Amino acid sequence: MKSILTMAWTAEDPSAFDLAAKLAREFGARLVGMEPPSYGVMSMAWADAGMGAPIGGGLAEDAEERQRVGAVKQAFENRAAESGALSEWRSADDSGPTAIGIIGRAYDLIVMPQPGALPKMPESVFETALFDSGRPVLVVPPGFSGMVGKRVLFAWNGSTESARAISLAMPVLSRAEAIEVLSVDGAMVPGPTSAEIADSLRSHGLNVTAKHVKPGTRTAGQTIVDTAIAGSCDLIVKGAYTQSRLRQMIFGGMTRHLILHSPLPVLFSY
Repeated sequence: MKSILTMAWTAEDPSAFDLAAKLAREFGARLVGMEPPSYGVMSMAWADAGMGAPIGGGLAEDAEERQRVGAVKQAFENRAAESGALSEWRSADDSGPTAIGIIGRAYDLIVMPQPGALPKMPESVFETALFDSGRPVLVVPPGFSGMVGKRVLFAWNGSTESARAISLAMPVLSRAEAIEVLSVDGAMVPGPTSAEIADSLRSHGLNVTAKHVKPGTRTAGQTIVDTAIAGSCDLIVKGAYTQSRLRQMIFGGMTRHLILHSPLPVLFSY
């Protein structure tokens, strides 16, 4: 992993920048901070799609926008300087909501804050990075200040998306001290078992265990989080959206629970 792209929505919580800088230092990677889309661009993008704008209260004033972007840039530069990583700031010519996905195709990893309702980053920006880049996206929850990759929980459900996640996460998995492959009863699709995936990973010389658990009264997403915390894991790896995104938005689902609610960083691929 030799190039990392990162973005934050505001400067209030620089956790994504902090973790991106630590990873850049760990891997000897170039770190690039990307200017976030403006409130106005986001609102117009939603209006063009025939949807209500997610930004309430009207468009932000230009001065407020400049102040927000300036504070985000300063937060990035501070974290990069503290880490000693080789870094640069990128002001995208196309600062619209699709820019992160297009530009992200040239990087090995994209690091973003956990999305949600304002003042968090809009989900649409995360989804653009995930769907349009073809690269893994690391989501960092608010206030996270640690490092990732020492103990990893790999959430396996038998799917193509989960299989693809193995390859995209291998730079991180190959450095882990311990990996647990977890499958959740009732949340599987036809495919190899967690034990078979663990065997495959062990052939790469990795320390891997497998577990299949019953969720009881919990959701599959909460079961994954609980198991990761109980195992002192610092990172969850997950192939995203085996169920359709629309279905998960309406009924809920494992991926969306981890996107919005995981207290641990999650590395997603699609």
